Parts: sequence; C-alpha cells; structure tokens
Amino acid sequence: MVRIRIVYYSWQGHTRTVATALAELLGAELQRIEAVSESGMFGKAMRAMLGMRAAIRPLDASLGDVDHLIVATPVWAQKVPPYVNEYLAGLVNCSGKPFSVLVEMKGSGAESAIRAVRDRLTKKGMRFVSSAVTLEDEVDAGTYGRKIEEFAKAILQ
Repeated sequence: MVRIRIVYYSWQGHTRTVATALAELLGAELQRIEAVSESGMFGKAMRAMLGMRAAIRPLDASLGDVDHLIVATPVWAQKVPPYVNEYLAGLVNCSGKPFSVLVEMKGSGAESAIRAVRDRLTKKGMRFVSSAVTLEDEVDAGTYGRKIEEFAKAILQ
C-alpha cells in the first residue's frame, strides 16, 4: 500500500478543508503545519513575499517511510507562507521521493507559489508529479470536489 502524507498550513480554514477532503479520497495521513506565533496579515504577507521562514511547532519532517508527499498551502502575495517555507527547509530522507502541490487562493499567484514549492523540493532531490489549484469561493460554495478528485487521480497514476 502506498503511504501518502499531506502536510498543510491553513490560516482561515480553506486549505484545511481541501486538504482534509483530499486525504479522505486518498486514504492519506494528514499533518498540520502550526505556527509558533502568528503575526498580523501585513507581516505575514511581507515574510511570504521575501521567501522568509517562521517558526513552526514540531512536526515529523522525515519522509523515510512516506511514498508520496503532498504540500497543501494557501497563496500569500503570490508566494507560500513562511511557515510552509520552514517545513520545506526541514525535510529529511526525501531524495527520490515524489511530491505534489495543492494551492488554495483567493485570486492570483498559483503559478509562482507552485514554482516556489517545486523549486525547493527538487533541490532536495525530490520528483514533481502534479499540482492543483482551488479558489476560496469554490471552497466556500462547496464546489471544489471535482478538482480534488482529478488531482487524486493524477497522484495515484
């Protein structure tokens, strides 16, 4: 059986909703990235724009027994949050492992956020498989299901 881990950060709950639905479809392990302390939105956006990192609560960062990693993240200022950057920096035992990226956003910036995660993980020797994008409006309306189902199929191929 393939062991899939979905790691997500969610500020307002949209990314958590989508990551949870995906985990149920895939039978995946779900881990939440939690900030040690949260700053105001302006500070968060500035840290994201600059590609900075911020402290997170302890989380299993070893992929030794994981067959596929999925990073689920919101998009802030066309980047990923500093808490996601911190998690990615700490990953170990990941060389050769496949990964996918799920971004959740309000408006724009999906491509640059996906590229940021993809670049960081390919530098660690990981292999990109697929990506998907959901919008806050879709999550609020409950209409994101088809996108998540298609994403799950791409991961399982």
